[in-house]
Amino acid sequence: MFSALWLAAAITTVCLEPSGALSPVICTAPASRLDARREVCECPTGRRTEVPICAAGEKPPPETRALNAFRREAAADGSLAGDRFQDRPLCVVPSAPPARRP
Repeated sequence: MFSALWLAAAITTVCLEPSGALSPVICTAPASRLDARREVCECPTGRRTEVPICAAGEKPPPETRALNAFRREAAADGSLAGDRFQDRPLCVVPSAPPARRP
């Protein structure tokens, strides 16, 4: 059960334009301050796509037209999990948790 929770936390949502470029995603967070997961994500524009969060020390490939074209084809199944571009994983850098107010 622990591994299933870990895997669920390692996936997030991005929005892809028809070109394969990233567009903004709107996610709502849980009510608890201790839970940093995102729960519900929507795409005002673009197609909703699941993507893994980069592991410690991993970096996604730099944004280029070639990456956009590859991402467009790779996301046809609705996910970028397990896909690699130029020997780098298609992942996103984890977002920093919001700063705590004093």
